[in-house]
Amino acid sequence: MDVRSCCVIAAVTILVSCTLCVNTVETDQKIPPHIVFIVADDLGWNDVGWHNPEILTPNLNSLAARGVKLESSYVLPTCTPSRNSFMTGRFAFHTELQRALDPSEPNFLPLKYPTIAEKLKHQGYATHMVGKWHLGYCDEKYTPVRRGFDSFLGFYMGSQGYFNHQRTVTVEETVSSSAMFSSFGHVLMSSFMNVRATGSATGHDFRFNTSIWLKADGQYSTHVFAERAIEVIKRHDRSVPLFLYLPFQAPHSPLEVPKKYELLYSHIDSRIRRVFSGMVSALDEAVGRISDALHETGLMENLLLVFTSDNGGYPFMGGNNMPLRGSKNTNWEGGTRVPTFVYSPTLLQRKGYTSNGLFHAVDWFPTFLDVAGAPP
Repeated sequence: MDVRSCCVIAAVTILVSCTLCVNTVETDQKIPPHIVFIVADDLGWNDVGWHNPEILTPNLNSLAARGVKLESSYVLPTCTPSRNSFMTGRFAFHTELQRALDPSEPNFLPLKYPTIAEKLKHQGYATHMVGKWHLGYCDEKYTPVRRGFDSFLGFYMGSQGYFNHQRTVTVEETVSSSAMFSSFGHVLMSSFMNVRATGSATGHDFRFNTSIWLKADGQYSTHVFAERAIEVIKRHDRSVPLFLYLPFQAPHSPLEVPKKYELLYSHIDSRIRRVFSGMVSALDEAVGRISDALHETGLMENLLLVFTSDNGGYPFMGGNNMPLRGSKNTNWEGGTRVPTFVYSPTLLQRKGYTSNGLFHAVDWFPTFLDVAGAPP
């Protein structure tokens, strides 16, 4: 019953009944709407252009302005719990995934909880995943292509290099947090601080379906994921409903981005914030290319696009949640309230406005089922 708890029913009613009002008959379609679900990683409240004009996200800004901005959209404070909720519609304490999985930990999303991909396959959807899993991989049966996805390109663990696609044992950054917030007149910390993140595993973590994929070595993951998403879109038979889950790696640490994106923010003194902002703009460019492909193939005519983040930004690694208190790994709003919007040129009854209705990560599961015409 947790999927249909009172708060979920209220939230789904707000989004589906008042906002989506899907009418497939009027859009040509004898099939349910296509669904593209884009998730950024560690994207803070103040890390998007519609909250902070210093951040260059023209594609995301345009989609958000022409869709519905969900300004009271909440998630869990870290990666795995939110992804668990996206996939199952259940709060993480039900699945024992309340914290981010360590790469050496033999934990996983239990098989008794069906994923949204499995449910949508029962409705006739083609299901594809591109990006970060972080829901367990100690046995192949816990990995994406065994959990309802027709194909998977991406990585299993929580972080890795953007170019070499390897997890290193130790990463160390020296950060001046005060420089990040100087433009807002706030000084979070007056001294330099060493931030060390230590992993207990190392090695190559990039896969196509269940096989190690080396062809992406040396290529920036945001670009790789965009290319794969576009390939899926262009090859897709539009007479079949599509569910495309796109949990990007960006802008999660490590801080890496092609130089041209960092140069967009050359006026920012803090290297950490400068690189992070460039990573966000690279993500925005990828979303723009994917949106163009959806238009070119005609899929956008009967499609719901969702954009959100798995948790708030991490200031020590460049994220900014101003004016919200807290950050990733905290239960304050800086860790749990994230920039979110829904977009569709044909399926939204109302467009171009902001909704302040409460919405949570667990609500996407029953919402997508409702859009697909399936019982929650």
